Amino acid sequence: MNNPSQAPQTNGGTGYLIIKVSTARGAIPLEGASVNIRGATPENSDIIYSLVSNADGLTPKIALPTPLRYLSESPGNIIPYALYNIDVFNDGYQDLSFTNVAVFDSITSLQPAVMIPLPDNEYTDSFTPKQDMNPDDSNYRPMGGE
Repeated sequence: MNNPSQAPQTNGGTGYLIIKVSTARGAIPLEGASVNIRGATPENSDIIYSLVSNADGLTPKIALPTPLRYLSESPGNIIPYALYNIDVFNDGYQDLSFTNVAVFDSITSLQPAVMIPLPDNEYTDSFTPKQDMNPDDSNYRPMGGE
């Protein structure tokens, strides 16, 4: 048993994390997405892992330090999980960031990352109105033959 004069150890456990990267509201897995895992505190914000999603859109299962599981049963203000930030990047898609993702001792967490394609902008530069849209202009003709 811990000596009451000592603060309990808050790390020592291991939790696991897998990121599932997809598009089309989760229906299509995305291969080749870059995933960075960082600590969630300013003093621990360096990249811990850099991963790449496979053909199923999954990253490898990674082990992350967490507080020990039994601490959740102890009175006090000890948080029984560790927090991490996740950044997901893939060419042609909007970047994603997840902050304060909880990871628990002895638990495998699955974080979905549904990416949205960037707009294709092919047609924006070539659009030309067929009529003058200014009703104050003498050449204005409303649509619908009015």
